[in-house]
Order: sequence, then C-alpha cells, then structure tokens
Amino acid sequence: MATKEEKMSSNKKLFITIIDNDLMVQTLLVKILNSMNIEHFEIYIEAYEDGVHFFESNTLNEVGEHLLIVDGVMPIMDGIEILQKVKNDKSKHVYVLMLSGRKSESEIARALKLGADDYVTKPFSIKELQSRVLQIIQRME
Repeated sequence: MATKEEKMSSNKKLFITIIDNDLMVQTLLVKILNSMNIEHFEIYIEAYEDGVHFFESNTLNEVGEHLLIVDGVMPIMDGIEILQKVKNDKSKHVYVLMLSGRKSESEIARALKLGADDYVTKPFSIKELQSRVLQIIQRME
C-alpha cells in the first residue's frame, strides 16, 4: 500500500490561478478551492489582482497543468485580454474559466469563441462553481 508521500509524488501538479481585482472574491475562491477534494493532483493556488501581475509572476512557466479563474471586468487588463494572451500562446495548454459580472449572451459567446473552457456569471453558486472546476480538471486527467 502506497504512503501519502508516495501518492503525492505520483500526482501531477495543478496550478490554479485566480485573477480578480476584488480581494473578497479572491479570498472566497481560495477558500472554496482549498475545501475541494481534488484527486490525482498536487494543488497550488495563487491569486493576483490583475493580469499584469499574473504575467509578471511567470506562473505559466511552472511545469504542470494550469487552470485560470479569470474575472471578466478589471481595470488593468480585463479578462478577455488575459484569455486572448493565454490562448494565443500555442506553446502551453491552459484551461480558463471566466468568472464575470458580464452576463450578456454576446459577451459569454465571445469568451467561449476566444477559447474559454467555461463561463460562470457573478453572483455565482458555490456548488455550481465547484462542479464546473471539477469538470475542467477531469478533462486534464
């Protein structure tokens, strides 16, 4: 029987990055993600207040799977700009869940057309968000 350490060493790394300028949303998302039972991955969660700080961090250079939870409306580099920049970099496969106050069909369709893997509108249901995150993670396995 494998020890916890052996199981962890055989797990893939999953970097979940929250990019949202609202500190309360960041804190809530970190709490939600930490409470989830995500198997087969070592989870690393980080939060940034905007896309500029995120890209400066070079988090995407970490070896492993990447899931971004991105706010659609931010004063510095909005979610669509982040989505486009990430999806235009063909050297990396990054999963993106948009979490936005933009609720119009055209905004949602635009984000999905640009490559978002899912789209959740604010205010959001915690259970729905958890389910959608787990669906994306299952695609990684």
